[in-house]
Amino acid sequence: MTKKESSSAKSTKPSSPSTFTKKNMILAGVTIVAITVALTQNYFRTAATDLGLFLGDIQPYNTAGCEIVPGGLEACEDIHLHRASGLAFMTCGNAESRKDWFPPLAKLNESASESAFQDKFVIYHVPSGMYEEMELRDFPTGTDRVFHGLGVWDRSPTELTIFAVNHRRGGSVIEVLEYTVGHKFVQYKETIRHELIHTPNDIVAMGPRSFYVSNDHKYKSGVKREYEELLRKPLSNVIYHSPKETHIAYENVASANGITSNTDRSLIYLSGCHGAGLHILRPTPDNKLIDQEYLKLDFYNDNPSYEPETDSVFVTGHVKPLILSMGMNKKGVQLDGPSKVIKITRDVITGGHKAETVLEDDGRLISTGTVAAVDRQRGVMLVGTAVSNRGVVRCPIPQGA
Repeated sequence: MTKKESSSAKSTKPSSPSTFTKKNMILAGVTIVAITVALTQNYFRTAATDLGLFLGDIQPYNTAGCEIVPGGLEACEDIHLHRASGLAFMTCGNAESRKDWFPPLAKLNESASESAFQDKFVIYHVPSGMYEEMELRDFPTGTDRVFHGLGVWDRSPTELTIFAVNHRRGGSVIEVLEYTVGHKFVQYKETIRHELIHTPNDIVAMGPRSFYVSNDHKYKSGVKREYEELLRKPLSNVIYHSPKETHIAYENVASANGITSNTDRSLIYLSGCHGAGLHILRPTPDNKLIDQEYLKLDFYNDNPSYEPETDSVFVTGHVKPLILSMGMNKKGVQLDGPSKVIKITRDVITGGHKAETVLEDDGRLISTGTVAAVDRQRGVMLVGTAVSNRGVVRCPIPQGA
């Protein structure tokens, strides 16, 4: 080192450790505050949408001509149309008993009355407006029946495989049933259990023994479940199952709920309740699901239902789910949970999808609506409800739908 270099080196003073520390502390503090504000704003915005806060009164819209299906059906959460025959498949339970036992809503009282575990399989004839309760032939005697989501695979024009989520007290499972059009019974075939299928909600059939099933939560109960729910954590997923393999197909969803597909199964539509969004997904050759599009909605969306004639998806859900949540804790009280149905179609301008409200109700007719199945040929929309003792509502297809 030369003398000049040495002199220069000696004259250079290092930054004061205290000054350095203070600057970094201030910077860190500002960063933490900014992140906290951003996350807090996003959380409360999401929670406000989820809970239906600040929406004001919901008024009936496009409900002219809607009528409750007579006969005492209750808590018919999912509906699948077999358009060729004009039949609608649904499972129905006891609305009041759901307040004691219904794992998707963390109702886990195993000592509930027997009515909580005796759901029925119903086939509704759209042209006549009549329905029949089907015999569940060879279903294991004494086995709980707490049905939820359904998936249907057409093995032929008249022979169907039906997958049904069943929330047994011993753990939720998938029941495999078969039905032939014209029969008065549904044939039990087998029960599918798997550790990855732990909180099943809904199913889309991909073959005679294969399907995607949504898990609506990571945790079934306890503090972790409450944490997951309160913070709207994206911990749920979609599972692919076949006789050859069972694996996670899609994950990091905030409460994965209803799931359906288009006719050729090239697109899968998945409701993410928390955050109010519809995931539009594409299956891969290895049966994973990849993102195609995410459509942000403005309500707590439940089940999507595909309508092939217009290539549309109808999504039904809860406009003020806080009413549903609070009502589930009130025994003997009829729930009037405001509901709405939206129609999702392709947007020719953007190339993506767009949503339009086609029906709303304040809850006094359609309460806790969960699915809208549209039979375009017969001009009928059937709306199912999760925990309403008023049951299924039949409407003419609303204007604009």
